[in-house]
Amino acid sequence: MNKIERYVDGILLPYENTHSVGELKEELHNNLQEKLNDFIEQGYDEDTAFKMTVNSIGDVAELVEEFSEAAEEEQVEQKKMDFTKMDLVNSDFKEVNLQGSEFSKSDIRGSDFTGADLSNTKFDTCDLRNVIFDAANLSGASLSKTDLSKTSFQKTVLDDTDLSYSNLSGVNFENQTFNGTSFYLSALKGVNFKNAVFRNVSFKYAYYCHKANFDGATMDKVTYATLNRTKADLTNVTVI
Repeated sequence: MNKIERYVDGILLPYENTHSVGELKEELHNNLQEKLNDFIEQGYDEDTAFKMTVNSIGDVAELVEEFSEAAEEEQVEQKKMDFTKMDLVNSDFKEVNLQGSEFSKSDIRGSDFTGADLSNTKFDTCDLRNVIFDAANLSGASLSKTDLSKTSFQKTVLDDTDLSYSNLSGVNFENQTFNGTSFYLSALKGVNFKNAVFRNVSFKYAYYCHKANFDGATMDKVTYATLNRTKADLTNVTVI
């Protein structure tokens, strides 16, 4: 083990249990060895070159934190997968982290996404009939222009989810909470919104709102005003 390796091992010893410290150790060793060689080539003696090299590191704790954050971001990027135009009928995606992935134009009928992280995932123009999204995180996801009839959304996170232009006929959203969700130009015939909560939700140009069940729902004034123009039955709705 050379002098640089011993030095790097020493300064990173308190962070041995830190995520990806092994990768940082290797990268730091290579960088410092290059700097040391450069200083020696510039005419500095080995001891002076070594001191100049180690002084260039800066705050080790800050370096470890920055590297760990970068490694975590890279892992998230790597988890993004492309399932575009695939036959995924009856697939098992339970508890899988698929945030930011692409499923557009795929046939996903009967698949199970129970408990999956699907935040910022795209399901545009998919066949999602009989799909299970129970307890999944669909925040920021796009399910635009999809067939969602007979799809299950029990305890699903639907914050800022795009459900525009989609067929939601007969879907059960009872007791669901919606924040920033878009039902723009969606078909809502027979949808059950009983006891649901709506905050900043778009129902603009949605179809068959008058045939959806809003009994016991709670909503903000803007959402109420939009639904009221669609002739939806808001008899037992609480406005907040």
